[in-house]
Amino acid sequence: MSDHLRHLFFIGPGDKFPKPLENALLRELPDLVVQVSTDWKALVKKAAREKVLPALILVDEGFGAANANLLPEFREKFPNAVLCLTFNGEYGSRQHIRDCLNTGIINNVIPMNLRLDLWLYAIQIMLQGGSYMPPDLVELLEAGPSMRLEKTRNLVDARNSSGADLVNSLTPRELEVLALIAQGHQNKNIAANLSLSEHTIKLHIHHIISKMGVSNRTEAAAAYLQFQRSRKGGR
Repeated sequence: MSDHLRHLFFIGPGDKFPKPLENALLRELPDLVVQVSTDWKALVKKAAREKVLPALILVDEGFGAANANLLPEFREKFPNAVLCLTFNGEYGSRQHIRDCLNTGIINNVIPMNLRLDLWLYAIQIMLQGGSYMPPDLVELLEAGPSMRLEKTRNLVDARNSSGADLVNSLTPRELEVLALIAQGHQNKNIAANLSLSEHTIKLHIHHIISKMGVSNRTEAAAAYLQFQRSRKGGR
C-alpha cells in the first residue's frame, strides 16, 4: 500500500507543525502521509520497519541548530529525500539558518507561517524534488558573504561565463517571465503584465528553476542579468 503513497517527515516539536496546517496539506495531497516526531532515531526505526522512504524531511530550526551533527545522518539514511529547514515567525535565528545551509546538506528553507496557498505550493515543489527558499531570506543571507549569489556566479562561470546554457534552454514565454523577475516584479504583477493567472506564473517559475539548475528565483534572475551583461559586452 505504501508504494502508492508519499511520505513527509517533520522532525521537531508537534506544536511547530500545527494540526490545521497538516490537515490542509492532507486535503490538498490525499496520497501524502505525514509523520511528526522529536525522536529521530525512533522515526528511522519505524520507517525501516514499515519500509517507508520519505520524499521530504522538514527539520525544525531549533532541532536543527541543537542537533547539527545529525544532519549528515539524515542524508545517509534517506539519500533521495529533499531536506528542508523550517522556522516560525521572523528570521530571528539567521545564524542558525546560515549554519545549517553551510553544511551543504540542507538547501531549502520554508517559513511555517507563510501564506497557506504559497506554503502548500512550496511543499508540493519540494515533494517533486524541487527547491524552495523565501526571496527575502535569500537577501538577508546575502547581506553576509553573499553565499547564494556566489554559488550562481560559480555555476555561470563553469558554463563559459556567459550564462548562455542556463538561459537558452528556456521557452520564449519563460524568458518573458524571467526578464520580469529580474526587474523585481512579483508574481501578481507578472501575471497582470502577461495576462496570465498567478498559478500559471508559478508553474513557469518552477520550470525555469528546474531547467536552469538553480535553487530559487533570485539565483535565476542573477544568472539572467549576468547573461544580459555578457551579451552587451560582446557587441
